[in-house]
Amino acid sequence: MQIDQSALQHRSIRRFKDVQFTEAELEALENVAQASATSKFMQQFSLIRVTNQALKDAIADVTTYRYAAGPGQLYIFVLDQARNVALVRESGESLHQLTNWDAVLGGAFDVTIAAQNMLGAAERSGLGGVYLGSILNDPQRMIDLLHLPKYTFPLLGMMIGVPDEQPELKPRLPHALVVGENGYPQFAQSALNQYDETVRHYYATRSWSQRDVNYTESMVAHLKGTLHHRDEIGAILKAQGFELPQDI
Repeated sequence: MQIDQSALQHRSIRRFKDVQFTEAELEALENVAQASATSKFMQQFSLIRVTNQALKDAIADVTTYRYAAGPGQLYIFVLDQARNVALVRESGESLHQLTNWDAVLGGAFDVTIAAQNMLGAAERSGLGGVYLGSILNDPQRMIDLLHLPKYTFPLLGMMIGVPDEQPELKPRLPHALVVGENGYPQFAQSALNQYDETVRHYYATRSWSQRDVNYTESMVAHLKGTLHHRDEIGAILKAQGFELPQDI
């Protein structure tokens, strides 16, 4: 059996040529997202195609990445239980199964699978893209900008376009540190030490934004970062109508 290896060439593309997609091309990508596996066949996501430049500019401000306002097609993936709530509200049934923690996870699964399938299809077609988890810098602002109703949450952004760069592949953790057989993979400090040096070499020699840091050091830096405001995500989910555990 021959396994397709094209996914091993994935790299985040942040600079795109100023090439416009046709409506048919965009719909083809969107159809791939819609055809993705969905938890319990509940189809718990919506996809927003952003074409208004002022809106792109505002979303780019949320992400802090100006390329989100530039060439390429910007999409926002929305965890969406509002559609299902509207469908069943008249039945008189409790909405609990559409608003509990399982519903949040199910919607997150649907968003993630749909987004990865769409990006994979784009890459196999010679396009490139980058995820924008940075829309979570200010989810309430995203909700306001996109006029999102109750029982929805903006989970993920994505830029797709014709690549205008070819960045180096970012090295991944060794297979043995990630994959276990019949249980959790064994932690091997020696393998991590070697990987730290591989990552340090990658950062020092890549063609853009070189720096002297390894994987472990970058993880520690994340803990000292400026993302503490994302602690508000749980409260915003609750304000959107989701019933989360009390300690979230």
